[in-house]
Amino acid sequence: MTASFAPAANILNNVNGLPTHALLVHFTVVVATAGAIGGLAYVLVPAFRRWLSFPLLAVGVFSVILGIVTPSSGEQLEARVEESALLETHTELGDQMGTILIAYGLLLIATMLLVRYRGSATDDASTPRAPTTLDRIGAFPGEAPRAFSGQSQVTAALTALVLVGSVTSGVWIVRAGDAGAKSVWDDTPATPIRPGG
Repeated sequence: MTASFAPAANILNNVNGLPTHALLVHFTVVVATAGAIGGLAYVLVPAFRRWLSFPLLAVGVFSVILGIVTPSSGEQLEARVEESALLETHTELGDQMGTILIAYGLLLIATMLLVRYRGSATDDASTPRAPTTLDRIGAFPGEAPRAFSGQSQVTAALTALVLVGSVTSGVWIVRAGDAGAKSVWDDTPATPIRPGG
């Protein structure tokens, strides 16, 4: 019975003979980049907010998952290769990137759910409330309603954090990716291009 579970237990090590980490890194780069660019667009271009809310919710879920499994698969690969200072740098940045992905993913999930959960904009049962500056920071354009007291403040704060998270995520994906590429290719000698080929 143990043998039947061996392939499932080994999935973070390799898939079809390829290191799982090399496969997951590509998904992680795409998701982290989409989250960084999408987060910036969400914050800076209010007209995109309604359209981006569901894709960013999905990006948030994938960010959390990849923030857990990608560093874990990296540790599996690290145990199989020769140690180096470049690899150690990549490992540290990769672990940091995993934490950032999880935190940013949870932030996106919370923000997108909160901004979609908006009720009728009234201060009492009969008087409509005009949109405030805080409503405009986190709300969809043309909508000011709040589902609960303080929602405008919470949504505005989360929107500001999305801006910080998108920049941080973008910077770390470049740093971790650059360190990873150097750890793989830095010791590979460059071959001069031959004339005509």
